Amino acid sequence: MTGIMICKQPQLYIKFILLFLFILLFVLSCSRDKHESSFFEPAESLKKADTLISEGKYEEAREVLEDIRAKDATQKYATIARLRIADTYFEDELYEEAAVEYESFLSIHTRHRYSSYAQFKLAMSYFKKIKTVDVSYSWAKSALDEFERLLQEYPRNPYLDVTEDRIRTCKQILAEYELYVGRFYFKKGSYKAALLRLNKILQTYPDFDNESEALYYIGVSHKNLGQQEQAVAALSSLIEKYPSHKISGDAKEVLASIIKNK
Repeated sequence: MTGIMICKQPQLYIKFILLFLFILLFVLSCSRDKHESSFFEPAESLKKADTLISEGKYEEAREVLEDIRAKDATQKYATIARLRIADTYFEDELYEEAAVEYESFLSIHTRHRYSSYAQFKLAMSYFKKIKTVDVSYSWAKSALDEFERLLQEYPRNPYLDVTEDRIRTCKQILAEYELYVGRFYFKKGSYKAALLRLNKILQTYPDFDNESEALYYIGVSHKNLGQQEQAVAALSSLIEKYPSHKISGDAKEVLASIIKNK
């Protein structure tokens, strides 16, 4: 009987040691996880990212912000990090990438306290891509759509003055593009195609700065198509609205030739 007890004791001792080691490893693991968790401070990381952005170190800032977005379980700082990632692209003049990130933010946070900011910056990302009239139609159209969405979705946004000014600029660029294309067709002798573009200016962009030129080409296009009444109407409107413009002098000559040939 005693022999049996002595035989069993080593087995119990081994089991005890294994259990002790398992508990020890578990405690150490939890301690390490707790230490790593407490080591990550999203607020401090966000400050670091802002500093890097102010120094123009956009790629480094994005790495920090991506880390916040991945590790912040509360999502409080992860949401801001998502927006600041878009800002790094914008500041780095990578406007297409910025637009993607702002759109991503807005798709998730339509009513966040920074949603109007994201919408404004999205519109500005497209606006910044505008260059010459002949290649900027799509960017101006996208910018106009996003600025108008800003006014519609966030009517009390703090960017009203800038937004209204940008909307006017976008409309001028779009109208200038229509004039550019209309003039191109006019010079080719494609007067019907020219009229489609030029009349669109009068209908869609009534405050266009170069409306006088549009009216002139409309009038001459009608004349060349043998549509004398429409030609007289357009040229007379030009002369009446812009009597001191040089192009009104040209319009008077064309109008005189129409009247003479009646």
